[in-house]
Amino acid sequence: MFARHPLAHAFLPMAILTLVWGCNWPVLKLGVAELAPLTFRGITIPFAACGMLLVAKLMGDRITIPREWWGRVAVLAFFNITAWNGFVIFGVQQLPAGRSAIIAYTMPVWATLIAMAVLHEPLNRRKVIGLLLGMLGMGVLLGEDIRHIRSTPTGALLILAAAIMWGVGTVLLRKWKPPVAQNTLSGWMMLGGGAPLVILAPFLDPHPASYLAH
Repeated sequence: MFARHPLAHAFLPMAILTLVWGCNWPVLKLGVAELAPLTFRGITIPFAACGMLLVAKLMGDRITIPREWWGRVAVLAFFNITAWNGFVIFGVQQLPAGRSAIIAYTMPVWATLIAMAVLHEPLNRRKVIGLLLGMLGMGVLLGEDIRHIRSTPTGALLILAAAIMWGVGTVLLRKWKPPVAQNTLSGWMMLGGGAPLVILAPFLDPHPASYLAH
């Protein structure tokens, strides 16, 4: 008999997560094509946040954040939600969804490099090989699309900035490890991180009342 893989129980959730995240990018592209970017995110993030908090409540988790953690959760919300979504929604306007996703998922590369400085993690041979293979894989997937990215460098730079911000947020999350249930933490990060986008939308997005109603 073969030994059961220690992560066998995670294979199905990982497959579902991969499918959902993959579908997310075409939907995001459609969303910013129909609505102004900040308006689109300002509408969707609060609903998602309430959904996460509802899930946390139904699972019996506490949906409050200890007061001493408010500052750190606000920082996490900025990097993981505000900066990530702010850069992505404007970047994906200029690039196809597939290319945007490939650039965005360079996040592990940046997270590894940031973790070296913040968490003082050593860069061993295994990580070096992983980084090289990751960059090689990204190059293969992009292939001839690189010439299209050259024609829209601003979009590519915005998505790259989003990946770096996400990497910073991920490393800080590992560093601080808030003593809060994951669904609760995600819900409050979305609420706090989405608030600046909601506030900025009326000033930066051209959407008269009739346009938003439509």
